[in-house]
Amino acid sequence: MSVPEEADLSDCDRIAGTWRGMAMPAIGHARWRAWIIAVIGLSLYLFGAARALAAIPDAACPALGLSSRHADIPSLPQLCFLRDEAHALGPGDVLGGTLPMERRDADRLVFRHNQSAYWVYVPLRNLDPEGSTWYLQLDYPLLDEIDVWIYDLGSEPGPRARPRLLGTARMGDARPFGDRPVRHRLFLLPLDFGAGQSLAVVLRVHSSGAINIPLSLHSGAAAIGQAQDHGLSQGMFLGALAMLALFNAALYLRLRVRQSLYNTAYILCAGLFLTSMSGLSFQYLWPDWPWLANRSVPLSEILAILSLLWFTRHFLGIGPARWPRQSWLIRALAGTGAALLAASLAAPYALIIKIDTVYALACMVAMFGLGLRHWRRGERAARWYVLSWLVFFAGYLAYGLAAFGYIPGFMAQERWMQIALGSQMFLLTYAEVMQLHDLMRRALDIEAGARNSLQHEVQSRTADLRATMGALEQANRQLRELTLHDPLTGLLNRRGLDAALARAAETQGASARGTLVIFDLDHFKQVNDTHGHDAGDAALRWVAEVLLNLLRRRSDVLARFGGEEFVALLPATSLDDAVILAAGVLEHVRRNPVDLGRGRVIELTLSAGVAQWREDETPQSLFRRADENLYCAKTAGRNRLVADEGL
Repeated sequence: MSVPEEADLSDCDRIAGTWRGMAMPAIGHARWRAWIIAVIGLSLYLFGAARALAAIPDAACPALGLSSRHADIPSLPQLCFLRDEAHALGPGDVLGGTLPMERRDADRLVFRHNQSAYWVYVPLRNLDPEGSTWYLQLDYPLLDEIDVWIYDLGSEPGPRARPRLLGTARMGDARPFGDRPVRHRLFLLPLDFGAGQSLAVVLRVHSSGAINIPLSLHSGAAAIGQAQDHGLSQGMFLGALAMLALFNAALYLRLRVRQSLYNTAYILCAGLFLTSMSGLSFQYLWPDWPWLANRSVPLSEILAILSLLWFTRHFLGIGPARWPRQSWLIRALAGTGAALLAASLAAPYALIIKIDTVYALACMVAMFGLGLRHWRRGERAARWYVLSWLVFFAGYLAYGLAAFGYIPGFMAQERWMQIALGSQMFLLTYAEVMQLHDLMRRALDIEAGARNSLQHEVQSRTADLRATMGALEQANRQLRELTLHDPLTGLLNRRGLDAALARAAETQGASARGTLVIFDLDHFKQVNDTHGHDAGDAALRWVAEVLLNLLRRRSDVLARFGGEEFVALLPATSLDDAVILAAGVLEHVRRNPVDLGRGRVIELTLSAGVAQWREDETPQSLFRRADENLYCAKTAGRNRLVADEGL
């Protein structure tokens, strides 16, 4: 503390001058003047000393007494702080008391996003007769930079105490997690006190998002107990999310219901979002990646919303045919989310987190509106969907306001958000189960109704039932025939060919089994590209007619194997006869173009591979040899036939 000597003396002279020329009874002018100057000088000295003392933080910010009888101080009262807009201050400016400081309880040190740094002065004094360890805790994990200076104020803090720097710490999620003095998702600072010792903690906080500085103090035992309680609650919450995710994944694997897959993705992404907001992901997933710790919040938020959009689409059955406008809305929101997902990798955090939050809120309102509309249409499962959103909104709004610095109590809102989010996920899963239950009940009702109707028909009209059963059997046979035939050409399809080959394999004797021929249209893609797919379909039908006309035996099996490939199984046919028949087909196709009408024709050619059934040969190996011969015909220039060796 110092007194401004020159300024004080000049003031004395100026004041004393007003007394000059006045009557001084019984005292000389010189002695009276000296007495006046001494009194005024002493007053100015005492005034300057008082003013200097008031500027010292110890006087303006009294030390908070710590005692083992009160092991927890949830919120430090009346802390001194100041705002550093120019980022030009240091800890000495805070300790020196030369700048005006405001006072506020720690749970009200909440500031919306700005570019300023905030300095907080925390004087503490150990009231116990023995040493102790306390933990200063900052309960907001989303701060970029936290710089800490710890000073020893001695055993008797006051205007004569000279602070002595004991240590520093650098924390924040813009720095590696290992820089923290205590490995914890929050910011913990251990403070070791001697008996009656006073310490001063100076904090500088700067962040690209909202700034919350909810400081609390805990003794060593209390800090351990609090960490255990928090670990237990977080473990229970994350375990519940994992169980819901596994249940939905099992539903998808068992029933192939797509909304269960998207619900699984939503649960995982929303869980990652909460763990990123709480600092757990930075602690356990990427402690050496501060950039990812910052970006994981907007990225997981967008991924959760995209998963929920597609869950809503499938759960409510919003297809483009039935609900074109609703389908367009979901696709538009999903496209916007994909763009924001890419932007979240590069855009400034302070900007993208606000945009992502507004986008997420818009999507939530849209999904809630869609669910409400479907509920009004009488969809029972939709009401559980709507209820899940009502529960979620209560927690999300409070959590968002606390995260952006509009309301205090971020940790309390975090717990409420966990309850709201867990309830929403449970209700969404329950809505899925209810939807499946309704579908099963409808199926059972239909089955029960059909059973009752069938019994009534048996009792009342036995003859009609027999006729009906006969017609049904005929319809089933026709249905089986349809499943074995190609709808375009009327030939057998691949399934029908496999059945025919299996039956032929049971025939005794390789000669009786016959020969297999595979035909392939040459350059068929050019036909589609030049004349269109309708012309290509006409060409395929024409080739099928050629095969039916030239291979007329009832025992012959003709099939369209796929695309432009046709297969002919010729039982009891030698290799030589099969080659003659196949060559006739190739010649006919070569000489007779396909007439498309209106003067348009297509000239086609075929390539063929021929293989005769051998003893102890499977249908697969027979088909493979014929296909290899077809490949040889293709590579040899097409428009030709290749048979087994020797021909």
